[in-house]
Amino acid sequence: MKTRPMLVLLATAMLAVTVPAAANAQDAPDMQERIETVLADNPGGVQTGWNEVTWDDGAVILTIAPDSDIAPRTIGSCATGAFCAYSQAGYLGSKLTFTTCTANHSVSTLGAPVRSIANARNNNTVKALNGSTVVLTVPANTGKNTTASITKLSCS
Repeated sequence: MKTRPMLVLLATAMLAVTVPAAANAQDAPDMQERIETVLADNPGGVQTGWNEVTWDDGAVILTIAPDSDIAPRTIGSCATGAFCAYSQAGYLGSKLTFTTCTANHSVSTLGAPVRSIANARNNNTVKALNGSTVVLTVPANTGKNTTASITKLSCS
């Protein structure tokens, strides 16, 4: 599919799935429903992110803006709803991403010391531990650089 006709289709799709600002949050379709509508109306696309669809091997990318009540809390490259450990300060380098708070998560697979932590969750505090000792806490929707020795992460 050519890029210009695709852009026209995308603009039309965006109008079809955009929720009016006055709509109640309970009336707003969730992001996956919006993605599925775009894909149904514009064949050949592939969902490549929680709010993203691409066509033509990435030549055309649609990023759907979330409704205000589900605004992203991305910290660095750590996606909304997750918490991440990075091998470099400033949310750079190798990254481990965790999406559940049900267990303590080892950071040994990072292959390097943890130097920054991002908590892109809308609730829950992330705790960085050295063994069983909490050495750093990171509140929701924030991140921190660290030089502490960290062996695992948990959230509560």
